[in-house]
Order: sequence, then C-alpha cells, then structure tokens
Amino acid sequence: MERVTVEKSIAEKSLADVLSEIWRARGWMLFFAVSAVIFAFLFLTLANPYIRAEMIVAPATPIGNHPQATPDFEGIIELQTGVMTGSAAFTRFENIYNGVSVARMLIQDEKILAGLRNDLPFRFSESPDTSKAETVAHYLKKHLKLEPVGSTPLRRLAYLHPDRDFAVYLIGRVHRITDEMIRVSILQEVNGRIDYLGKALARTQNADHRRALTELLMEQERLKMLVSLDQPYAAAIVEPPAAGIRTAWPDRYLIFGGSVIVGLLIGYIFFGLRTYAHPG
Repeated sequence: MERVTVEKSIAEKSLADVLSEIWRARGWMLFFAVSAVIFAFLFLTLANPYIRAEMIVAPATPIGNHPQATPDFEGIIELQTGVMTGSAAFTRFENIYNGVSVARMLIQDEKILAGLRNDLPFRFSESPDTSKAETVAHYLKKHLKLEPVGSTPLRRLAYLHPDRDFAVYLIGRVHRITDEMIRVSILQEVNGRIDYLGKALARTQNADHRRALTELLMEQERLKMLVSLDQPYAAAIVEPPAAGIRTAWPDRYLIFGGSVIVGLLIGYIFFGLRTYAHPG
C-alpha cells in the first residue's frame, strides 16, 4: 500500500514540485558535480593528448588493366560504380594495410618501433608490445582506420598518436609499404606469365598459336613496364599525410561539460533515493 502511494505521488508531481525538489537536492547535486569535475581534472592530467593524422587515397588509375578508363580524377569519381570501385589492386590494399605482412616490414624500422612504444594513453599505461609482427598487426587493426569518404571511392587513412610527426610518418610508411608489396606481388605474377609464355612460344610451331602467344607476351611486357613505374600502383595519394592542429583526444570541453551534467544527475538521484528510503 505504501509503495502504491509513493508511485502515485511521483506520477502527480507538477513542474513546481520537481523544481522544488531540485532546490532541496542542490547540496547533493553540487557535491557530486564538484566531485565529477575533480575526477575529470585528474583524468585530463593523467591523459596524454592525442593528435589525429590522416591522408586520403583513391584507387590508382588502372592504365594497364583498363585502357578505356578516364585518367583524370573527376572521371574516377564518376566511375565509382564501375571499374574503379572494382579495382582488384585497391581492394587488396584495403584488406592488407593493417595485416601481418605489412607489420613485418614496419618492425624493421627503429623509428616505427620507438613511436609505437610511446603510444601511452595515460602516464601509467604500458607500452604496446612490438616484439612480434602479429602483435604490431593487432595494434594496427585497433588504431589505424581506413574510413570511407562519403559515397565516393576515396578512403581516409586515419591514426591518433601523442607525437604529431610520428603519426604522419606512420600512415605514410603504411601506405608506401602496402602499395610496394602489391606492386612486387603483381610484378612477380607478370614475370611468371612472361616466362611461361616465352617457353611456350619457343615450343610452338603453329603460326596461329605463335601469333596468339606473341600478342599475350606483348601485353604482359606492357603490363610489366606499367607496374615498374615509380608511382603508386594500388592506392593513389589524393591528400598527403598531415596532422591536425588541435588535440583529437581527450576533448576537454566534452569531458568537463559531461562530468558536470552527470554529477548533477547522480546528486539528484541520490537525494531522491535517500528521501524515499527515509521519508521522515
């Protein structure tokens, strides 16, 4: 019966009653709000500020595989539902940029290892494990993101780190290593086909077969020349790596403002629980 009476009184509260209750709870609300602000201040004191670095990439113009594709960048945007979105090399880039193969190349760079060890969210945090390529790959999957840019084929490679210069360096290296790995893989495949076609051509006496093999061989030689060009093969750089000028994490305004709101709410709830637990 008492519970029903309490619920009925809560349901019948007017705005004036609520405001009056808030006024009576002001002491507890202020106490918890101040406590939350102190906690937020300690959090920000112990946290290391992170800077966001990013670069924008797009599928490289497939000159060798799709001669009909428009070479200019506006054409790439218009063809986002066509050959550019289906670029096999760029799809491979999207799936291996944070994998073990890339990590194995990264850990050979002492600058990379030193920078990863300095990725400490708080002053008391432990450094990430950089002893193996598998652990570095796990770190990349967690912290290095390839984000879509609207509905275009563009991708934004983003990374947060306390050191602005290292953040820029890492995403640049990841792009370079991944693109080079894809280029080398394609080049090996092309060389294998050239070797096979060359041997087949030497064994073939039929004129029609020799003509067909010669055309295939010429196409593979042309592709080899294009793959060997000193330019991105899978992911073209639209916007080079750069870091922001403001701290990306933690957000001081959000943390302080949120802590005050949460503290006031906790104080009001605490007062209400005390009131209904001890109505006298």
